[in-house]
Amino acid sequence: MTRTKGLALAFYLGAAIAGVAIGVAVDRLLHAAPATRVTAIEMRDRFAKELKLSDAQRATVDSILDARFRAESVVVSPIRPQLDSVRAEARGRISALLTPEQLRVYEQMQRDQKSRAQEKK
Repeated sequence: MTRTKGLALAFYLGAAIAGVAIGVAVDRLLHAAPATRVTAIEMRDRFAKELKLSDAQRATVDSILDARFRAESVVVSPIRPQLDSVRAEARGRISALLTPEQLRVYEQMQRDQKSRAQEKK
């Protein structure tokens, strides 16, 4: 196989993989069941209930999880701009694929996600 054919094959393979990834992401965004989303409080309540934690254990676990989330925030903060850039680029590429009606729904989904993220803080 010539180098040119090899490069063309690699390009088409990469494009196919990217297309599948975008398709899966859009499908999940457009068909996400709102009922499956749980808040941090609901997750902690379920955790405590399933493990049958005492009040003292629950308080300690909550403290451990709070510390974990703070530590994760410190670890992620230096790369947050890069993550935001990657996400923004993907959102732009997805937006370019959508019809005007789909774009309105997608933008509302983004606003809803932002609102949920603010509620978690």
